[in-house]
Formats: sequence, C-alpha cells, structure tokens
Amino acid sequence: MDIKQKIEAANQTAVKRMIEGDPVLVDIAPAYEVIPGMKDKMITHSGPPITWDRMCGAQRGAIIGQVIYEGWAKSPEEAAKMLEKGEISLEPNHHHDTVGPMAGTISANAWVYVVENKTFGNRAYCRQV
Repeated sequence: MDIKQKIEAANQTAVKRMIEGDPVLVDIAPAYEVIPGMKDKMITHSGPPITWDRMCGAQRGAIIGQVIYEGWAKSPEEAAKMLEKGEISLEPNHHHDTVGPMAGTISANAWVYVVENKTFGNRAYCRQV
C-alpha cells in the first residue's frame, strides 16, 4: 500500500467514525477531575506543541488569563514572568483529548463538558465559555 492509499484509507476511517459516532454529554466537571494527564500548574492550548516565546498574542493573553483565574499570579505581568521561567506547563489540547474555544486554553479548575462517544467508547472534553 503506497502513501496515497494509506491516506485514503485513514480518511475513510475518520469519516466513518464521524458518521457512526454517537456523542452524548455525560458530565460537567472541573478539568482536573476528568481530563487524562491534567495536573496542577498545567494549561492546555489550541494548536501543536509550542513554547511560550513562540506563541501569538491571542494565545499568550488567554494563557495569562488562565494563570490569573487559577490564582497562580495576581497580575498579567506576574503571570508572564512565571510562564517565561517555565513554572507552568503548556501542552496542546490534542495530547489530552480536549478542545477549547479560540486559543483553546484549559486549566485544572476550569469546568469542562465531558462527551462520550457511545458507539466507540472514547471521551472528549471541552471547556465551558
């Protein structure tokens, strides 16, 4: 099977899962209670893995907001310093089966929807806005 055939087969599987899936809201809970791998002083974000210094302004602003929401910093400046020093872990949403609005930020105490796919048994998580 060449690469084109592999891609076509993968696309067919993806479409089949979307069509046959049965997503059901099963819970609303703090992220730390339900998201696999979620830990204190960690924020998930949209997009691929990226370091703080390479993030765009919208992502930085959303992450700074989450740092303040969590009570880890009292001001945007304090939050930015913590992030520059690497005191807060930043990980992409897709590493944790999550999605989020806009910049996609989710922190430990953010409430998330828990959606279970009844057909295939997988779960996904999305922050409330």
